[in-house]
Amino acid sequence: MIKLNFTFYCLFVVNLVILNCNAQDPFYTHFYGNESVFNPALVGFKGALSLSAKYKNQWNSNHFNGFKTAQISIEESVPCSYFDYGLNMNWDQEGDGLLTTIDAGFRLAGTVAFPMGRAIHNLRFGTGLQWSNKWIDYSRLIFSDELDPKYGFKDAFGNDLKSQFVPPNDGRSLVYFTPSFGFAHRILFNKNDKNSATLNYGLSFHNFYSLGKSNVTGNVESILGTNTKIPTRYGFFANYEFIALSTRNSFISFKPLIVYEQQQNIHYFEIGNKFSINRNLGLGIYYHFNNQSKQGWNTNWFTINAELGKINSRHQRFDFGLSYSDNLTGVRNYLGAIVEISVAIHFASSPSCKLIGKGDKVPYSYDTKCPYNLFSLSKRKLYENIWFKTN
Repeated sequence: MIKLNFTFYCLFVVNLVILNCNAQDPFYTHFYGNESVFNPALVGFKGALSLSAKYKNQWNSNHFNGFKTAQISIEESVPCSYFDYGLNMNWDQEGDGLLTTIDAGFRLAGTVAFPMGRAIHNLRFGTGLQWSNKWIDYSRLIFSDELDPKYGFKDAFGNDLKSQFVPPNDGRSLVYFTPSFGFAHRILFNKNDKNSATLNYGLSFHNFYSLGKSNVTGNVESILGTNTKIPTRYGFFANYEFIALSTRNSFISFKPLIVYEQQQNIHYFEIGNKFSINRNLGLGIYYHFNNQSKQGWNTNWFTINAELGKINSRHQRFDFGLSYSDNLTGVRNYLGAIVEISVAIHFASSPSCKLIGKGDKVPYSYDTKCPYNLFSLSKRKLYENIWFKTN
């Protein structure tokens, strides 16, 4: 019975992928710490050379492992140019290891800052060139011709039954193209007020075009060779940050957030607020809901998030993030909590600027007096000031 239940569970996951409903892209629970995943225009916006790793475990049950997702990435802010860039690789496993997806890509953002009255505006345009591949472990599935109506998994002589099904392309899809494009606009409302509020919002488009049906340039994700294309995903985000309290060597800020994404009939929302002290401690609570327009309300969940940061030296910072999510509706009695862990190390340097002989023009700040409204400003762009230190 356990084997049959497992088979049913796996077939359910496979159907989500190969039937018309399509599976949603592997995604991360939390926007913060995954900004460039949601919008490629946000690659490199923190003002550092950043190395990060993330891991998410979700939808476990009492008998089977759920979905697991991991990412490693490198992002560099390049203050001596108008561009920032990043490299990323993702691994996603669903159905207790039955379905696996690998993504690898490159992100590039062009950005410019300009004044308008007392405000400073920062426009960012980004693109992600990413390729993906997925495959199914068919050896772990049970097909109808492997079941005898009388003897179950064996024939009348006690021999294991073998399926005649031969998976095309060894159960793999083609390597398909999953590009993205994003726009973001950040506004510092009053450059003369260190406690001025800021607004950041943006739009993104994922899997939005392909160059034919061929390997590498097309976006056909089908494992069975049915020419099924991965659906386009649209996204919007907005956050507003204001400093509630500021002293000479410290500040407290609040950062409300709203995120919306749509991929075919799946609509994803995230709303919440982050409380931050000196960029060294962040605590947030968020509510997620996912409405499928043709099937009614899906499972809703909430997230509690904690972020810790420490500046190890004048040019190095370490960040750790932990998110815990639990279901509120739908299948909450059958599926467990979602846990996401992230670690990142940042360096206040730009190898790209040094490579072209402009290393002395890197304006990364190590501010011990005031947050300058949480931003570091070069002649070309605004960076989030993660180097603020209170001693």
